[in-house]
Amino acid sequence: MRALRGTGRGAEKLLKRSACLVFFFEDEGLRCTNYLTGTTVASTPVLVAVLNFFDRWRKSKEIKLLLGSYSASSVRSTVRQLMDHTLLIEKGSAQAKREEGMAAWNAWEVEARFFHFATKHAFRLGAPLPDEIEFARTLLRKGPQPELVKGYHSSKHIPLPSYAPSLNSEFPRVLLGRRTFRQFGRGRLSLEHLSVLLWLTWGVTGRLRWPGLGKLLLKTSPSGGARHPIEVYCWALRVADLPNGVYHYQGDGHYLERLRNGVQATRVVELCARQEWVHDCAALFVMTGVFPRVMWRYGFSRAYRTVLLEAGHFCQTFCLTGTWLGLAPFCTAALVDPEIEADLQLDGANESVLYAAGVGVKHPTASAN
Repeated sequence: MRALRGTGRGAEKLLKRSACLVFFFEDEGLRCTNYLTGTTVASTPVLVAVLNFFDRWRKSKEIKLLLGSYSASSVRSTVRQLMDHTLLIEKGSAQAKREEGMAAWNAWEVEARFFHFATKHAFRLGAPLPDEIEFARTLLRKGPQPELVKGYHSSKHIPLPSYAPSLNSEFPRVLLGRRTFRQFGRGRLSLEHLSVLLWLTWGVTGRLRWPGLGKLLLKTSPSGGARHPIEVYCWALRVADLPNGVYHYQGDGHYLERLRNGVQATRVVELCARQEWVHDCAALFVMTGVFPRVMWRYGFSRAYRTVLLEAGHFCQTFCLTGTWLGLAPFCTAALVDPEIEADLQLDGANESVLYAAGVGVKHPTASAN
C-alpha cells in the first residue's frame, strides 16, 4: 500500500501523529479534530490507541506491533485513512513543515491554539453567502432572539444628570456619528486622508521607557505590556496619487511599503468572503497579529485575548477617525484568512490575520447601521 511502501532504496516512511489534535464528546460520540486542517472524524478507543502509539516518528510497519491481531491489509488501510484525514503526518511533508512552523505557539496552552487555528476555517472561497432575509427567518424559527438590553427592574432606579450640555463639542459629535457603511461613492480617497487614517490609528506616536527593556512604542490604542503585536496592510483600490496595490504600513517611519502592484476590487471581494459591497470601497486595511511579540513576555493562554482586544481597539479608533474626516468607514471579520495570508506571504502561525477595516467616500444617498 502506498501509505506503507517506502520511496527510494526501499526506505520506509516515518509517521507521527499530528500535534494539532483535540478529542471531545459530541452527540454521545467521541470526535477527533485536527484544528490546523479543519478535519473532524468519528473516533474509537482503537483510534486513540493508534494515535497514542505514534507519539514520535515511527516506521509505519511498527504499527503491526500494536495491531498484531488485525490483517496486514486492514492495518495498511487504517494508516492510509489516518494520513488522508491529516491525523498522521509523514516526516518531511508539507503538513509536517507547517506544524514545525507553529513551534512558537507552544508558549501558550492548547486552548489558545485550538481556538485560533480552528476558527480560520469559518470562510472559504466559493462558499455561498446566505440570503439575509431567509437567514433571519431561519433564526426566528429557532426561537425569539435574546433580550438586547439587560435591566434589574426590581432594583431602585437612580436618575442621572442630563448629558445634553456636554454634547456641544466635536468629540461627542464624532462618537455619535460613528456608523458602519456598506455603500460608497465613486470618488477617490485623498492621499492626505489615507495618511491621517494610518497615523492616528496605527502610527507610532511616542516612546515609553520601560524598566530593563528600554524605550517601547506608544500608539493611540493600548497594548498589553506595550508589545504592540498588530501590523496593518492596505489594499489600495481608489486612492488619489497612489497606484493600486497592496502595501504594508510602517508605523514607526510613517510610510507605505509596496508589496504588490495592480490589485483588483474583485480580489478584495473574494478575500472578504464574497461580500459584494466591499467592491466599491476605496481602501481595505487588514490587521494581523505577530504573536511571538506577546508570547515572549506572556507565557499563558489568556494573553491571546489581549491580541484580539487590541485589534478591536484599533478598529474603533479607525472608524472614529474616518467619521471625523467625513468618510464612510466599516469593519468586517468575514475574511478568508488562508487566502489573505497567502497573498501577503505570511506563514499564518507567527503572523496571522485577525480583523479588517475599510473606508470609502460617502455615497450621496448612503444609509448606515
